[in-house]
Amino acid sequence: MKTILVIDDGSASATNATHLAFNIAKHIGANLVLARIYPVKQPSFSKALQLAGHVAADGYIPGPLRGQPANFSVKEGEHMPLIEELEVSSDTEAQLIAYINKNCVWMVIKGLPESAPFNRDVKVQAVLNRISCPVMLVPLKFDGGFERLVYTADLRYCRLNVLKHLASLAQAFQADLLLAHISAKGLPHIEQNYALTLFSDEISKKIGYERLFFSNTKERDMSRAVDVMIHNMHADLLAVVHHRFHCEQLRTEGSDTSVPVQVGIPVLVFPY
Repeated sequence: MKTILVIDDGSASATNATHLAFNIAKHIGANLVLARIYPVKQPSFSKALQLAGHVAADGYIPGPLRGQPANFSVKEGEHMPLIEELEVSSDTEAQLIAYINKNCVWMVIKGLPESAPFNRDVKVQAVLNRISCPVMLVPLKFDGGFERLVYTADLRYCRLNVLKHLASLAQAFQADLLLAHISAKGLPHIEQNYALTLFSDEISKKIGYERLFFSNTKERDMSRAVDVMIHNMHADLLAVVHHRFHCEQLRTEGSDTSVPVQVGIPVLVFPY
């Protein structure tokens, strides 16, 4: 059974990210762990609970689940995720890293604040540097599902493990998966016929997902390329690899992290 961990900082963006995490968990058959990174008055609650009724035996409702229980319902025949709440309000990054690695977490999800990060915000880069699963960063105003996932990479350095992970997510939503080639800085553009042959023989056949497509993007400017992906190609998730090629081109100016945040759709950052 896959596990999705949601970072809960008590903000509206964390609640929104939890809604998306629950939807993903329903589709892929995963369970959820809500990692609370701030102290609350209630005693620590860290036992698994079924969302039927949305209330634990002692009446406690985990923070991101309060207020809108209808968003956490399932239809007949759908997978009902189990929810566990984990308190990591002290030595946060170390506790998160230890839990994620020990429990083979499949994905971490974190909401992005609309403006400046909270004082209690977890350092995502510190976590990404020491785990093997991707982190999804979710904008506050994003409330959709997935119809087209886009992985941006130089085709010559495309990672099959990233595509396999994305293909499993895309298949759960019956979504398209697009590998968008953007030449790495300093490398020449790739010739179209060679690119199509390389994609077909070395990538598509090994992934085996019938809705995997390829785009040979000539644009060098990452911001403009992403704008085209979102508004022309209708991408609703962007995947990048941490510390590689195009990832750091999306970072916020003046930020102390190389994690990209200036995109209006979720960004799935895979470890280097």
